[in-house]
Amino acid sequence: MARRGRPQLTKAGFLDSLSRGLVNAAKSPDIFRYEPHEKQDMFHHSAAKTRLFIGGNRSGKTVGGATEAVWYLTGRHPYRETPELPVRGRCVSVDFVNGVEKIVKPEVAKWMPLSELRGGSWTDAYDKQLRTLHLENGSFLEFMSYDQDLDKFSGTSRHFCWFDEEPPKALYTENRMRLLDVSGDSWITMTPVEGMTWLYDDIYLAAKQDPNIYVVEVDQGENPYLNHAERDQFLSGLTADERKARVSGKFVQIGGLVYKQFSDRNIIEPFSPPVEWLRVAAMDHGLNNPTAWLWGAINSDGEIFIFDEHYENDRVVSYHAQTVMQRERQHGRLPDYRVGDPSIRNRDAITGTSIQLEYIEHGIAVVLGNNDVHAGINRVSKYIEGPVFTDDKGNNVRRPKLFVTRNCVNLIHELQRYRWSTWASKKLNSEKNKKEEPHKKDDHAVDALRYLVASRPEMEDFSVPEIPMLMDKTNVALPEDGGWIDEGAVKLGRRKDVDFTLGSEW
Repeated sequence: MARRGRPQLTKAGFLDSLSRGLVNAAKSPDIFRYEPHEKQDMFHHSAAKTRLFIGGNRSGKTVGGATEAVWYLTGRHPYRETPELPVRGRCVSVDFVNGVEKIVKPEVAKWMPLSELRGGSWTDAYDKQLRTLHLENGSFLEFMSYDQDLDKFSGTSRHFCWFDEEPPKALYTENRMRLLDVSGDSWITMTPVEGMTWLYDDIYLAAKQDPNIYVVEVDQGENPYLNHAERDQFLSGLTADERKARVSGKFVQIGGLVYKQFSDRNIIEPFSPPVEWLRVAAMDHGLNNPTAWLWGAINSDGEIFIFDEHYENDRVVSYHAQTVMQRERQHGRLPDYRVGDPSIRNRDAITGTSIQLEYIEHGIAVVLGNNDVHAGINRVSKYIEGPVFTDDKGNNVRRPKLFVTRNCVNLIHELQRYRWSTWASKKLNSEKNKKEEPHKKDDHAVDALRYLVASRPEMEDFSVPEIPMLMDKTNVALPEDGGWIDEGAVKLGRRKDVDFTLGSEW
């Protein structure tokens, strides 16, 4: 009886099988055949402890993150010193099903040489229960996800942590704690689809001042290995904001920025406005949230210059009133009027007083602003963008009518992030019409700006009515003791257009 078993391999068959295996191995990528494109090369060369590799979809950022992890684990990094072997690494992604199993784990497997794995194969090297990859040299890489409980990330130290896509801030902080005792490194590879979140301020902007943070930005088109036909098909269905985030890797405000026109051309260096310019102060009140005060000066061309701000929370009215008086004393003259949030007139059912009355008791008169949100936003946008005029070369250009001095950091911060509200889930956002109201968060200074701009009487062509001052307000003395200002002097110092716009209540 013939003996059953594996078919006998002839010498010719063995050589043929070996030849096919060598060809397949030559075609299969691993770390020895990795050729980084320009932005990946910049990322790998950086010696910073924290690195952000931000780019569009398919720009090669995840490849850069995976190859960096392989170099650390194998001790073969060509550009920077890495910890002595064995290396303890961690990779954290959005979830296990899509982030780990479909993206980062296959990417690590693609670049990790089999000879480096424990047992010479992924099957022997990967612990499915612990989701940990072990190398022959003792190094390991554990895979975790953002949907795990925070306490799962505590415990022993790690030499590096790789975040694929943006992590929640608390989770990021907890993982960074695992690096402290060995002075470990971290890197984030991501497309900024979540908008201007904590990471934009704490890492992206902080990199401009902190040499320990390095940022690489890569556009999808900078990946030479991307199929152009596939890229064009991908681009066809994207909105302008989606293109910025998913193609160019730029931070955009999800839901859309309210003041998209606001840019560096609206930001100027601090200065002291001439005393003859009209002065306006505006406020938005808060207690747990910040109270915001802005001071603006308006020249004869109707251009508004916001030149100072006060922005602070957890303070009572008496404190803010004293601060306002101190600032206005420093400015050298009183504002022609102060305008604020209409809700400050609401009286407390127990005390019978209101925020407006409390300010009055401390010598600060505030008239109620126009709270038509959409009309106010439209007017602010108009000022930010400015009218069209013809320059010396005959070109039609725009000059802003609203400028903010660089020291007004909170107003600038909010203007760059103030966005339209969105639905609670991505599914609803795709199925429903966009919301028509702004997102109620970090809007205190921009609300004060809206009250200020809405208080100005403007013609449609931006011309300013010539209305003389009844009195030179610069001659009105400021009380040194924080007491009452002479009511008659204040009333004489206002302009007729204030009465017309705000009413005689002022």
